[in-house]
Amino acid sequence: MRSHRLRQRAANALRLAGRFASAVIGATFTIEDGRAQRTAFRNAAERAGRDPDEIKFIAGLMTTIADDKRAALDRRVTLTERTFPQRASYLQQMLGVPIDPARLDEPLSPQQLAAARSSSGDPRSVRALEVAREGWSVRDILAHGVIDYQPVVAGPPVEVADHMQAWFEAEAADGFWVAPDVYEDGLDPFVDDVLPVLQARDLFHRDYAGTTLRDHLGAPAQYGLDPRIVR
Repeated sequence: MRSHRLRQRAANALRLAGRFASAVIGATFTIEDGRAQRTAFRNAAERAGRDPDEIKFIAGLMTTIADDKRAALDRRVTLTERTFPQRASYLQQMLGVPIDPARLDEPLSPQQLAAARSSSGDPRSVRALEVAREGWSVRDILAHGVIDYQPVVAGPPVEVADHMQAWFEAEAADGFWVAPDVYEDGLDPFVDDVLPVLQARDLFHRDYAGTTLRDHLGAPAQYGLDPRIVR
């Protein structure tokens, strides 16, 4: 019964967004899922008689930007290490193998990797298993942000740009909402170092089309109550 109600709520939300939304914030961890969600919203807009380009799918992205990946991971360790024992416990549930919180500086053993499986109930586990198989220590696996609530890119500016380009070109996102690890010194590297890479690749504008979010989204002008709602 509960799963039926959840499916019904999701269907209602999709129908509502298809009729009225100019942009939707996605919760997705993979390109494949992002593409599926974006397509679902565009199809919903089309069913409502709208141009599907009128609805923009905005994917989340968390960033830790440094000169190289090691420096970025060390920064994330410094910022979030106090949560690692609890996160290690959750990581073992995601991968289905025991993880000793006292051995965070060691990679998973060959035996653990052979037994590890991504969890069908947690989309983050695919990325967690991928990082584990690269040979990182448990501490570094957690520093990659595999248990955060949006995809995390920890590394040099070009890796952030590569992530955004891959999602955009795969039609998994029309844009991104970006959450730096620390706004005081995490936002400037994104603006100063990531955006120029995207601009050089002709993936980000060099000037603004207007002064409002509606202008930036290319959403139709609207004043007062939405005429599609008012009868």
